[in-house]
Amino acid sequence: MNTSIANLRRSGYKVRVLHSRPKTYTKRMDGESFEYSARGGNTTIEITTPEGLNIIGTAQCSMVDNWNRKIGNQIALGRALSQI
Repeated sequence: MNTSIANLRRSGYKVRVLHSRPKTYTKRMDGESFEYSARGGNTTIEITTPEGLNIIGTAQCSMVDNWNRKIGNQIALGRALSQI
């Protein structure tokens, strides 16, 4: 079965996707600014079933690898669905 975030939402599941990436701050003449690092980061998917059961799956990217939203979603979704 091809289970995706969109399919789960159509089936009545509530799916929340949270991404975070490390920021680097730099001082500039006009103030302080930040940019997101291409390395590292994590993705967390929280699924609430129609019965009210909460399931969480997380994918952590190492600081050696480039962060990829699509791959993070696939890994975190697979880990969450393995708990059902």
